[in-house]
Amino acid sequence: MFKKMLDKIKEYSIICIYRHINEDYDALGSQFGLKTMIEDNFPGKKVYAMGSIHEDYQNRMKILPDSIKDVDFSSSLAIILDTANSSRIDDNHYIAADFKIKVDHHLIVERYGDLNIEDQEASSCSEMITLFYHLNQDELMLSKKAAIFLYFGILGDTNRFMFKNSTASTLRLSATLLETGFDKEEVHQGLYLKKEDELKILNYILNNYQKYESVAYYQFSQRDLTKLGIDRQIASSYVNTLSNIQEFEVWMAITENVNENNWRVSIRSREVPIHKIAEKYQGGGHALASGATLDFIDDLDALLEDLESAMKEYKTVN
Repeated sequence: MFKKMLDKIKEYSIICIYRHINEDYDALGSQFGLKTMIEDNFPGKKVYAMGSIHEDYQNRMKILPDSIKDVDFSSSLAIILDTANSSRIDDNHYIAADFKIKVDHHLIVERYGDLNIEDQEASSCSEMITLFYHLNQDELMLSKKAAIFLYFGILGDTNRFMFKNSTASTLRLSATLLETGFDKEEVHQGLYLKKEDELKILNYILNNYQKYESVAYYQFSQRDLTKLGIDRQIASSYVNTLSNIQEFEVWMAITENVNENNWRVSIRSREVPIHKIAEKYQGGGHALASGATLDFIDDLDALLEDLESAMKEYKTVN
């Protein structure tokens, strides 16, 4: 499949690379890792990274967003990364593309590509793009810059290789990236180094988190976000603050989205699959990491009950 992908990259002079809304390190790492790899190996091609990028990610990953104008999308190849279903693609220009390739590691929800490359066992889409290079290294070179982006993505989705999705293959492919010789510590600092101002966010979470039996969560209203001087996306990124607490089997970040008049929920689980619950609440994702949407904050009680029921059922069976 990755050979076919390389053939398509060779075929098109305009390549647009897409990923999901509410970007994260893996979405951006795979997107800019692949973009850089194509530009390094095929300098005559026009390659665009589509979608908006939060300033925090731009600064941490040293990303320069593309200027998208006067692009003939009807003649383009669309490569869509890290996105399970088409409704979550950031930028709709992919619809006009001459050929579409989907590369994704989520549970299969929708096969919207002309070529679909899906691996639910991969730790991240960045791991899949690294595998794309590995399987085509007789024709491709891997620069430090491309490797850095891909390493960012793998670290982001494995939480520094601590999650269960980190496999022997993940580590081998990460070694391939490290062999380019980039400064690993610089990447780690980009991901995890915080400013003193961020302590007030952690302080708020630790002093205001709530729990329902074995589910812990924190909640940010727009008023809270304004008071702390952050936006919804930044607030949600702290979801793992409540991880590694023995009593909490599932933990969540709940943030008000005033632009869409709803509440976004990031759900994480240590062991119990929660993706089916997320799907019930306008979301989905991985078995142990999913997102959902609540139209009203009053719906939170039902979500908590469903999660707790799922945990009890899981324990009964296992």
